[in-house]
Amino acid sequence: MKHQPGPMVAQAAMPTPPDVALPAGTGPLAWYDQIRALLIQTGLPPEPAVYDVLWRYLRDEDAELSLAIDKALAGDGLTLGTVMSLRETLLGQMSEAQVNQLIAQAHGQAEALTKRIESGQTDLADYGRAIADGGERLAGPMDATALAGLLEQLSTATSTVQAANGRLLDELEQAAAESRALADRLTQAERAAVTDALTGVFNRRGLMAAVEKAQADAICTGRPLALAVVDIDHFKRFNDRFGHAMGDDVLRFVASHLAERLETDGGFVGRLGGEEFVGVMPATSVQAAAGRIDRIRADLAGQVLRSGVDGSSMGRISFSAGVAEHRAGQGPDQLIERADGALYTAKRLGRDRVVPDRG
Repeated sequence: MKHQPGPMVAQAAMPTPPDVALPAGTGPLAWYDQIRALLIQTGLPPEPAVYDVLWRYLRDEDAELSLAIDKALAGDGLTLGTVMSLRETLLGQMSEAQVNQLIAQAHGQAEALTKRIESGQTDLADYGRAIADGGERLAGPMDATALAGLLEQLSTATSTVQAANGRLLDELEQAAAESRALADRLTQAERAAVTDALTGVFNRRGLMAAVEKAQADAICTGRPLALAVVDIDHFKRFNDRFGHAMGDDVLRFVASHLAERLETDGGFVGRLGGEEFVGVMPATSVQAAAGRIDRIRADLAGQVLRSGVDGSSMGRISFSAGVAEHRAGQGPDQLIERADGALYTAKRLGRDRVVPDRG
């Protein structure tokens, strides 16, 4: 998958930042309470798509989204139309109307192709009848005048079917080009549906499907499968200090940092949400995966992030991670949950470290 570049970096070591406790009331129920308050304030319907946008807004997951909603709330108000437009424009998702339009185009192309083929079949049938009629007439007595007339008719019929075949070939080439263009658009739509618009790695939907497939492959091959849940340390503090736009740069950089080091051996990365990512490592035990993620962590922690605008230092970014290995009978949710439990152990131990699942 394509990854977007992050901020400039320079090699340098910096001391580990002091541990900062998360603000109280930031658990799932607290997020729900804030979303509920926004729904009441704006009068928006409590639909999944609306909830998703407000969740991203309150968690500061997208700078453009946050700015747009702040502007709407400070202006004429946040409407359902605005929310759905932001969801489609900023989150890279196709609307139902766009999907239906692609489906209608596919049906239209199929119907047009069917008509072209049927028309060609009619022309060929007419030609076949002309040949058969000419054969019957040749079986009987004919003078020179009748033979000349028959040859003229057969020549005309041949010219007609040749022209029809030429038109059919042109139309089939056009239909093939239209089909390829539509296939490209459908491929792009499919890719957009499973890609995180900000970082270029899998979004949650694509991630869960890819993890499920990786688990099925591990069962078939009998090889291990490891998964790491990675959380950027003190990301909210970084966002508050440098702003959402720079925070987005950090998310892109960390995603790229993980993907470049995991995809070389058939692994992949997805964004679980907010500042959390998942790295999947096929044919890797939990011990080997923990060592690999720890090396990636150390490499990242040893770099100083610098602004691409003026080169000023933004300090360093570290992450905490928990690693778990696939177990028979468990789906993606259970595997991620076990890795997430190990992640919270890493946080309790002081962050900037990798902890394997001991369960």
